[in-house]
Order: sequence, then structure tokens, then C-alpha cells
Amino acid sequence: MAKAAGRLAILSKAGTPIAGVRTTKVAWEGQSIDVTDKDSNGILEVLSLAAGQSVTITVDGVYTSPVLRDVALDTTVSKLLTDLTFKFSDALAAKDTIGGNFWFGKYEEGNPYDDATDFSCEFTSSGTWTFN
Repeated sequence: MAKAAGRLAILSKAGTPIAGVRTTKVAWEGQSIDVTDKDSNGILEVLSLAAGQSVTITVDGVYTSPVLRDVALDTTVSKLLTDLTFKFSDALAAKDTIGGNFWFGKYEEGNPYDDATDFSCEFTSSGTWTFN
């Protein structure tokens, strides 16, 4: 497996990279459909079709702009972000970009007395995403 520099991974909104990001994490989650019955002899059986799937993108970084804070805390602004894209750091992969609509579900901001203000946030897919 090829090695890649994490700093090459980029999270963007409408083609513009989100400023201040240091760490990005991508997680896929799928829920199975349990069809276990008395004939299963106590062994779990699931369908090959998923009950649901989601992608979650988590970022941590150094605070450089109030844009994410403003979206998170302004009750009049939609938290469903369209055209969010994540480009993996491995540019050699045939498929290296996830895109789609994502729910902005969490924002945290830290203010240590002896270090830079930092932030973290989480985006969860809404509907089908692309993987190109």
C-alpha cells in the first residue's frame, strides 16, 4: 500500500477548502437487516442488502475564521450543507473523492489559555453520496 501525507486530504465546500483544518477523519457505517429466526440455530443471519449506510467526516483544526461557528450557532441558517467534498490524500487511487449533501451536526471550539483556539466539527451524509 502506498504511503500518503495526511495534509494532502482536503475538505471543501463549493470547491473552497475549509480553512484551518489539521486533521480529517472519514468513517463509513452500514446497518444490517437481521433475519435470524428459530431455524438459524442461534447463528446471526443478515440480508445482503443494507438497512442503511452513512459517511461521517470529522475535522479538527486551528480557528482561522468564524464561518463554521456562524453556521453552527445561527438558528436561521440551514445545517444541511450541499456540495461538500472530501478528497483523500492518496491521489493515486482510482477513486479519491467523496461528495454530496452533509448534515453539519456538531461543532466544538476550544480556547486553552496557553495555545491557539481550535475547533472540531462533524458532517454526516444525507442521501446518496458520490465516490469518484
